[in-house]
Amino acid sequence: MLNHKSPLPLYHQLADILTEQIRCGTYMPGDLIPSENGMAKQYGIGRPTVRQAMDTLVKKGLVERKRGSGTFVKQPGNQVDLFCLAGTSQAFETKGIKTESKLLAPLAAVNVTDDKTNPFEGKPAFFLSRLTCVKADPVLLEDIYLHPVLFRGLETVDLENRSLSGVVSDQYYLKPETGRQTFKISFLPENKSTALNLNPSDPVLEVERTLNFPEAPGAIFSRLYCRTDKFAFSQTMSLKMT
Repeated sequence: MLNHKSPLPLYHQLADILTEQIRCGTYMPGDLIPSENGMAKQYGIGRPTVRQAMDTLVKKGLVERKRGSGTFVKQPGNQVDLFCLAGTSQAFETKGIKTESKLLAPLAAVNVTDDKTNPFEGKPAFFLSRLTCVKADPVLLEDIYLHPVLFRGLETVDLENRSLSGVVSDQYYLKPETGRQTFKISFLPENKSTALNLNPSDPVLEVERTLNFPEAPGAIFSRLYCRTDKFAFSQTMSLKMT
């Protein structure tokens, strides 16, 4: 149910509830979402709040409005926007694709050495490694480094099957302002290729991502290893005419 005492707006809470219901299959692709009046009555809120929540789901690409018929869950696509400042799980979620994550290496404090492209090189950092699966098939492996002071206390949080970006937003009240990504084709060592159900000779798309937060540039750095035989990983560009 909705928490009226939470600092998170009610429409945001409702959008999160509906998103989770879509992800877990309560509402399947093609299903009709309850009406604004029905949800307003169910959750004890006004129709404008429900409308804001539905607008959020439309922007995420999870639902679509059909004039005269109602709002329906969209069919998921097989293209995932890899450059999503809201997080990797959000990139899949936006397409209505349910994922499961498994920690290959739990969060721990490390000293980063011999890693020239890593902004934490020569410095301490939090590190974790996780595997993202879709229908039990591994599709993405991430090695993630985080600023140990900015995210103090993160080691006490259970990150299994949780959105890291959600934790950063909800518990640290931080959202990235900008980011940078570089791409290349890589061949993985045996431990990583095995986790992705690949052979060491199979190429993968490797993405290095740096996220910049207010007054904390480069606070999160990650390497993503993507199985492009499972999904087309895209990047949305915003072009401005001058």
